[in-house]
Amino acid sequence: MKQQKLQELKGGALLDRPATQLLNDFGAGKASPGSGSAAALLSILSAKMIITVCDISSGKSDCSKSHKEFGYISKQVKDEIEPKLRELFESDARDFETVVVLRVKRDKSTDTTEKSNYSREALDLLQIATDYTFEIADLSLRLMEYGVTIFEHGWHAIRGDSGVAVSAAMSGVMSSIFIINLNLKTLKRRKYAEENLKRCQGLQKRLEVLQTKAFSCVTSISSESLESIQLELNTNA
Repeated sequence: MKQQKLQELKGGALLDRPATQLLNDFGAGKASPGSGSAAALLSILSAKMIITVCDISSGKSDCSKSHKEFGYISKQVKDEIEPKLRELFESDARDFETVVVLRVKRDKSTDTTEKSNYSREALDLLQIATDYTFEIADLSLRLMEYGVTIFEHGWHAIRGDSGVAVSAAMSGVMSSIFIINLNLKTLKRRKYAEENLKRCQGLQKRLEVLQTKAFSCVTSISSESLESIQLELNTNA
């Protein structure tokens, strides 16, 4: 306990905290960690599930045709996507907390110039935080694509893991889109909002395409389950 408190005083990474504490942090009603970090966390979970499926499937002979692909996906996730998501998780938590602090100072100030300065600083930092969320969305879309691939070609017995990977990544994307739209609304008087609205709409279109693929995975496993149960019933009849 003493070591944990010392780490917090030193500004240790939130993701280094025990799972229960981190979840409680999200439920504490504070600015940090907030929705941006939550979106990143969903996709970090997806990344971990993808790595698991790739590693297990790479050891199965009936998946031999896709072993090279599993190796590539696993490396991309381990070396690039997961580390970046972890970085974005921490950056969003840190910077959005500062945004809220600046807003509080703005609202408490009675000096017009000071109010304006605090407002500008808060909006500047909100733009940066929104950029983080765009990155989270882009990485999450990549994870969705990988998730569908491993569902289709990974070891059949762990397609539940693949399904979780797809679902968690999809939640990461959707969460990011919600956050981005809300931030763009707050930034509506800035050129940034106009410039990035189409980018957000592009994310949504990409998500819709991948959702179709994701739902086809659900449909296929549902069909297999139905056929298996019906076969069993017919055999026992």
